[in-house]
Amino acid sequence: MIAPELYDRARDRVAESGFTAPVQTRIALVLTAAKNGNLAFHLLMQWVPGMGLAQQFLISQAAREMEAITLLARTTQWLGTPAALVQAGRITAPLAMAWSRVMQAPGPLFSPDAAYRGLSLGHAQFARIRLAPIVPEAADPAAPFVMALARIEQENARMLQTQIRLLKVIGDNLPLAEREERIEADQALVDGVMTEFLGWMAAP
Repeated sequence: MIAPELYDRARDRVAESGFTAPVQTRIALVLTAAKNGNLAFHLLMQWVPGMGLAQQFLISQAAREMEAITLLARTTQWLGTPAALVQAGRITAPLAMAWSRVMQAPGPLFSPDAAYRGLSLGHAQFARIRLAPIVPEAADPAAPFVMALARIEQENARMLQTQIRLLKVIGDNLPLAEREERIEADQALVDGVMTEFLGWMAAP
């Protein structure tokens, strides 16, 4: 679990400095890295034959993730310093490694286990990567970046419900204990990434 005080410290830091370019860049780098992994997975999964209605859900998930990434790219005041890029890469490295394991041969198109692992990891990201708690009450709700975060947060909640439905459809051939263990492991992984990210947000 993510300690609640980590959100408090990150929010206090944002309230103190405002959504400056460095603050926006930190958020956008980490969030985009997570969404890029899920997008690549769903872009591939939508070609799985014989999925029926689930295929429409997969296509929808990919489109929404693409929209979120584009929205971030256009609303973020980027400050592309090498230090920020390196730190963001270090924080999101566990996610990058997890997604690479999902996508490695034979990949989710041919491996039900890989397909379930990808859905589980995406589910963990939607459930555990939450940014609303670090937005100060005094933040201007009409500011483009703040509006983008609110929109992404709302879409993540909708996508989480779809992801749960996909997990039930695609994972029905795997043992229940194995599915539950995978979901718990992925949530723990994402919690670790979020803990590092919130610490970074709270730092000067």
